[in-house]
Amino acid sequence: MSQFTVLPCVAGVLFSIEATSTFFAVRNYWRGFLAATVSAFFFRLLPVWTGDEETITALFKTRFRFEFPFNLQELPAFAVVGIACGLGGALFVYLNRLIVQFIRNQKTVNKFLMKKRLLYPVLVTVLISTLTFPPGLGQFMAGKLTQAETLETLFDNWTWTKHGIAEEFDYIGHSQAWIHPQVNVFVTLGLFVFMKFWMSALA
Repeated sequence: MSQFTVLPCVAGVLFSIEATSTFFAVRNYWRGFLAATVSAFFFRLLPVWTGDEETITALFKTRFRFEFPFNLQELPAFAVVGIACGLGGALFVYLNRLIVQFIRNQKTVNKFLMKKRLLYPVLVTVLISTLTFPPGLGQFMAGKLTQAETLETLFDNWTWTKHGIAEEFDYIGHSQAWIHPQVNVFVTLGLFVFMKFWMSALA
């Protein structure tokens, strides 16, 4: 029931701004979104403060094994993760804009690419395919997996490492693509995130 109350707050703000974008001051966008986020947050927190619920419950069906799916002390950590992801998204947009502006400012390259529009996608595809080729650099960033398999392994419920040493853990299924004899799992994940970040901005 509560999910139907919380989610329309944010969706309603976003839709109203989109529908009235020619009349609505876009500078108020962040204010409306912040108000919707804060109201949704306090709506979920009030039942805990009044004693109606013991802890914040999940909005959607989950398979958490713990008696308390969320602990109030974890919320600042979730906020830090959200802020980091927001900054990462802003950095992604900035990087993409830099790449596009660089290509547009190179007049000879821009004219050439305007005449041969398929050349840029082909060059980017060849570059990304070469860098993610599994026997090459792709072995350090799970190059064997498709995008769907990558997401599946990133969200599965398995411990990938014990004390940061990949060799101590028995990997199952697609998770084996994340290990390398000379490299820690966290190096593989870090390289994966870094490479996907700039390659997506380039594409």
